[in-house]
Amino acid sequence: MTLMEQYKRANEALHPTGKAAEGALSGAAKPRSRRPLRAVIPAGIAAALAVVLLVTGVPGLGGGGMSASAAYALAEPTYPDLPHMPTEPLNGGDAAWERFNEDYDAYWQAWKDFQDEVPRLYEQEDLLSALADFSAESTTLALAGEGNGVYSPISLWFALAMLAETTDGDSRQEILDALGAEDVEQLRSWADSLWHDLYTDDGAAAVLLGTSLWLNEGMDYRQETVDSLAEHYYAGSYRVPMGTDEADDALSAWTAERTNGLIGADGKVLETTPDTLMVLASTLYAMGRWSDEFRAENNTDDVFTAADGTEQEAEFMHRTDDSTFLRREGYQAAYLYTTAAQVVFVLPDEGVSPRDLLADPDLLGSLDFEDEDAIYGEVQWSLPKFDVGSDLDLKSTLAGLGIASVLDPEAADFSPLTDTDPVWLNQAKQIARVKVDEQGIEAAAVTLLGASGAGGPPEDPQICVMDLDRPFLFVIRSNNDVNLFVGVVDSLV
Repeated sequence: MTLMEQYKRANEALHPTGKAAEGALSGAAKPRSRRPLRAVIPAGIAAALAVVLLVTGVPGLGGGGMSASAAYALAEPTYPDLPHMPTEPLNGGDAAWERFNEDYDAYWQAWKDFQDEVPRLYEQEDLLSALADFSAESTTLALAGEGNGVYSPISLWFALAMLAETTDGDSRQEILDALGAEDVEQLRSWADSLWHDLYTDDGAAAVLLGTSLWLNEGMDYRQETVDSLAEHYYAGSYRVPMGTDEADDALSAWTAERTNGLIGADGKVLETTPDTLMVLASTLYAMGRWSDEFRAENNTDDVFTAADGTEQEAEFMHRTDDSTFLRREGYQAAYLYTTAAQVVFVLPDEGVSPRDLLADPDLLGSLDFEDEDAIYGEVQWSLPKFDVGSDLDLKSTLAGLGIASVLDPEAADFSPLTDTDPVWLNQAKQIARVKVDEQGIEAAAVTLLGASGAGGPPEDPQICVMDLDRPFLFVIRSNNDVNLFVGVVDSLV
């Protein structure tokens, strides 16, 4: 059995699809020691996103007082201490393979025990339904602008879930409604299941979530809320002199560490002010390789026609797969697997834009390659190497989701966190970057929420020509169909 086959075997057991869930083994939960998150996968598929909720209050707080050293940590999270997937022996006899099988079984069981500590994602239809609704609605809102855009529904979900913990009254209820949860207790349970199900760091793939709370050093706060964020969201908590380079650099360094340097390593992710009372940060990092890499010797130079009609020279990668694809009114879609996630590419028909498709909130949920209209045949890939980025303002996204009170200084209620008044959320921003090459896809994004006080189809219907030489969509989703990232590529420059 090859290394990839070994991984797929483990992945199917650890991240079963809905159809495979019935056959999943049940096992007793075991307590696990913890260690800091780390990314160990080399270049391949990588995605990172940081969501920052910046909360401001009455003027005059913060600024100064802290040395130029690191932020003062109120709480540091601990993370699972789990084994890496063993390496298949290249040489050796029966003894080497016996040892490999023993190590592999131990690796498989340890990861399964960790995921079985909480209810599995595929067992919770209410969570899957709520997450799908949030993903569909928020993606349509977040990517409604022009140009390239990359958005992570799951990272914003975690940031908003933490925001619900720090708010009350209408401020909290509007967040709960947007996330489809009855109360914060249900949110905590859902977050635990999502965290356990998505978390991967086994040497062959990585999907890593990071969360943190940053408090103004001049702000009084309630310790029980800080403790709740640490317990239910693995959130570290820090006090910093807001409005200083020290605070901004500490937040950027934390972000860079959690995203393997894709975000925050080259500059500030956010500039705070002395009036900034709190920042909630949520990062998402995913990395892996194509299950079948593109060969560089097959690359060709060709033209990508951008949304504005300009022709851009690009290097295209080529390969042909026997796979399932979709051909529907307005678009065709096919997918590629990586060791970390599935990547779906959606190519709109001529005259149809990616955002025309995203205007339909049912689009993401309809990209099911097991549907009756799915076609099994030959997929001919022509995929441009690209490096695109975006800077999204998400305030209108929050408003579109019905989250309004927390944005209003006169209505926002942050009483679970502080007695300071007024306190409100005044900024929502997400910065992202995506790179695709022969090995895989690499992406990064940071979301900042700030508060203040082809032509026609081929003749053969069994052939799908995925020639992505014009604007297209991509979706990076987990093995349980959780949308990690959704992106629009309108231009390659």
